[in-house]
Amino acid sequence: MKEEFKAFVRNNPKLVEYVKKNDTSWQDLYEVYALYGEEKSVWEKYLTTSNSGIDELLKMIKNVNLDSVKNMVDSLQKAIGILQGLSKGNDNNSYEAYSPNIKYEDLDD
Repeated sequence: MKEEFKAFVRNNPKLVEYVKKNDTSWQDLYEVYALYGEEKSVWEKYLTTSNSGIDELLKMIKNVNLDSVKNMVDSLQKAIGILQGLSKGNDNNSYEAYSPNIKYEDLDD
């Protein structure tokens, strides 16, 4: 029986993924195999690829704190605004060359 189960697993590599991703063990799967054999309806749960990637993404989205995301976006917008202001400020200011002939008294307050 063990060799048949091993052959079944080799023919259905999705079982390996299922064991890695879910709370099940090889012992549990072996017991299912011992009871039902290779009955397709029994193994559909383990072998069908549901939208697990989409499910994982949805779980992540549900766990996101939207207030935290909003605060982060606001901070980024402020930082970008500051950087834009600095770059515009540098464009508007013309550089005046230092002239050693100018006296302190000649400068306007």
